[in-house]
Amino acid sequence: MVMLFLTTVFCVTALPAVEAGASSADATRHWLDQAADASLGQTRREFAARQLLMLAEPSASILIAALKGEDGDSALRRQVAARLLGELAPPEAEASLLEAAYGEDYFLAEAAKAALPRLYAKLSDNELYALLTRGARERYATPGGATADDEDWLALSMARSRRQGGFKALVMRGLALKYRGGDGDLPQPLVWCVWEALLDSDDDLRMAGLAMLPRIASSEATEKLAGFLYTENTPKVLVTALRIMREMRPPHYGEAVERQTRHADPLVAVEALAALDAMGYRAAVFPSGPGQRTVAGYVNHPSTPVRRRAIELLIETNSPAALEFLEVALHDRVGGNRALAAWGLGQMGLTAAVGMLSPLLHDGRPEVRREAAVALSKLGVVGVAARVLDDLKDGTGPFRLAAAEALGRMGDERAVPGLIEALASEEEGLALAAAAALGSLKSKRAGETLYTTMRGTTDLVLRDACRQALQDIYLRDPGVDPEGWEEWARTTLR
Repeated sequence: MVMLFLTTVFCVTALPAVEAGASSADATRHWLDQAADASLGQTRREFAARQLLMLAEPSASILIAALKGEDGDSALRRQVAARLLGELAPPEAEASLLEAAYGEDYFLAEAAKAALPRLYAKLSDNELYALLTRGARERYATPGGATADDEDWLALSMARSRRQGGFKALVMRGLALKYRGGDGDLPQPLVWCVWEALLDSDDDLRMAGLAMLPRIASSEATEKLAGFLYTENTPKVLVTALRIMREMRPPHYGEAVERQTRHADPLVAVEALAALDAMGYRAAVFPSGPGQRTVAGYVNHPSTPVRRRAIELLIETNSPAALEFLEVALHDRVGGNRALAAWGLGQMGLTAAVGMLSPLLHDGRPEVRREAAVALSKLGVVGVAARVLDDLKDGTGPFRLAAAEALGRMGDERAVPGLIEALASEEEGLALAAAAALGSLKSKRAGETLYTTMRGTTDLVLRDACRQALQDIYLRDPGVDPEGWEEWARTTLR
């Protein structure tokens, strides 16, 4: 009788408000409504957005119509549509997203601007080329009907009217996402686009162009990069240029980088020191004598972002020499910086850090306790799970959530009973965190409880989390059909 009731609940809640046999368009409208319903709360709206992205054939036309507000759509619905179009990347959405990106609605414009680079990054080479050159033929056609040479179309499309605001910056960011880190040289038209971007007055456009320099196999690329260090630029552009310099490590430009170590902005100075060290110009991360200006010296800087960047760079060295400076960072007044330092010591495998990390298990910030526990576990300390389980059982909300997440990352099966107990909690988010942790631990001891919770809960988000955990544990997805899960449970859990 109980099993019949659970089956009924599962069937009724599997796709609420979406009738059996409903079309893709109906499902798209339904989940878009859910994702844009402010009364449902952020977690449930995110779940609805994920469901829409999982549709076999999401209806781009419906999302585009919602983006345009053709049916009197709410502001939130239009923003959600923009975000989803960026994830789904239908080529036909580009024109509507561009229009929204430079409309009067600030929040819609921001959503569209965030979506466009994602769209450009996900398109195939042919789709990207077609979009970027669309309109260029007509605009640059000669009176006699002849058009610009094929190789010029891409570069010409970058020179569209400034009436479209930051279109060029958007395109360059999309291209940077698509091409950075790949193999081979950039196509020549894109190289021309990069040179044009580097000369622009827009900071975002110049930084997008800088990000593509590592893909240009030419001495001209390093010359232009060094040129940024000799001319007046804003700190954020200089930081980008120095990070690219650190990646490319061009010879003969140490003097240009050294010049920036004396910059008034400390973020520029610390990036310059890191670049000098990477280029082999001089040791600039750890001090070798008194009075030296090095990256390590910035762990005590008054600015929180500067200290954080210094901690990141020290972790990247993976050197035991970083230990004494990361110990200073473990006492940083900002919890996020302490958590970062603890995480880094665990990643670096520095067993000498155990004594430094242990006191952080009592830190007043949940994220610090979580990262310290995970780091100590990585370093082979026995009994850490028991301390974290105390937080899971007796702590307050944020500490319990942090403990559940930490237990999933620590890989200690002794945490399974405590996480199973947390799975029944009504505290906001704790059951979700416990389900995710059980999935990470991949313990089949939790299989039956996860299955029972999935079948019995009316919370769509929790059910989705339990289903994902079962997939992680058993490496099989029986699908959304309740009968498929029943058959799977009979053969697997019994």
